[in-house]
Amino acid sequence: MARKKYQEIAEHLELLVLSGRLKPGDRLPAERQIMEDFDAGRSSVREALFVLQRQGLLTSRPGAVPRVSVPTAEGIFAELSGPVRHYINRPEGLREMQDARALLEIGLARQAAIVATDADIAALEKALDANRNAKDLEQFFQTDVAFHFQIAKISRNSIFAGLNTAFADWLKNQRVQSADTGTSFEDVVRYHSNIFEAIKNHDPEGAANAMDLHLQDVVKRYWQAVLK
Repeated sequence: MARKKYQEIAEHLELLVLSGRLKPGDRLPAERQIMEDFDAGRSSVREALFVLQRQGLLTSRPGAVPRVSVPTAEGIFAELSGPVRHYINRPEGLREMQDARALLEIGLARQAAIVATDADIAALEKALDANRNAKDLEQFFQTDVAFHFQIAKISRNSIFAGLNTAFADWLKNQRVQSADTGTSFEDVVRYHSNIFEAIKNHDPEGAANAMDLHLQDVVKRYWQAVLK
């Protein structure tokens, strides 16, 4: 099956980036030049550039020449948001996503307890205090997400941090629904405090168990809210 013109253009430009002939920050050739080089129409060129932009290989702003960029973990997972939202629209899909989040975050808590430095623990304690001192529901949700993200950062792995951010976005409705069951700020902060203490004490299994109990409670309260 013959490749479409935009695919041919996208693959050629991708090879230029991967080979190093085009480096991060470099400008791409002008649209008209690409059209001439490939005997292509403007729509094919723009579709090719859109493909590369979605891959994280280009940044493009209105009125500016596209430039080569470096893909980021957050950008990669952000591109999955559309399909994921459809996937978790089904109860079975949402349950699988909740299980995946739990596996990730339990592992991250265990790892944090092993590798956390004094600076990591101080940053995590600051995130916990912000969560504890939240003044309203919106601020509480924001500091809740920030606490979990701080644990992910301790891994020093951008994939884990990016996944943590993605799960927080994909499952944000879960926090709202769980709150509707009557869970209090104090309940959540208590779970967070237990996780923090285990990480501070370099207790991997204690941290994993504390995170597991926390996320089990979140999931239980979510399904109580939506199935009542």
